[in-house]
Amino acid sequence: MLTVTRDDVRRKTRLGSEYDAEIDALIAEMLPAIEYAIDPLYLDNPEVGLLATLNLGALEIIAGEMLATLWREVSALVGFRFGWLQVFPPEGLDLADPSGLKAQGFRRLAPYLKRNARLQFIVRSPGNEEA
Repeated sequence: MLTVTRDDVRRKTRLGSEYDAEIDALIAEMLPAIEYAIDPLYLDNPEVGLLATLNLGALEIIAGEMLATLWREVSALVGFRFGWLQVFPPEGLDLADPSGLKAQGFRRLAPYLKRNARLQFIVRSPGNEEA
């Protein structure tokens, strides 16, 4: 059984308590789907390090989704110019995973997924490999 807590997500994303309801909803929504995609052979393994790895992968995916949600807010993508100072969102920013945490979590969990289960997230690395 995987475990991801609100405090873990807040620590990973550096967010305060004002997002607790959204974090709780994401955990409730995503954790069962992530757990279902993992081969039960690994979930039932008593090895502490393996369970820690699986929990970390799930935490990274959920925290990455929380950060992506914040980036998708309308005001997050607005730039401004004041004299010589210009502030705009980075070009080429992947709004599905602006922090890279989701991709990191998916790569971490890839070896432990069920044979036919894919979490529907394609990770492109410099070698143009897919995970």
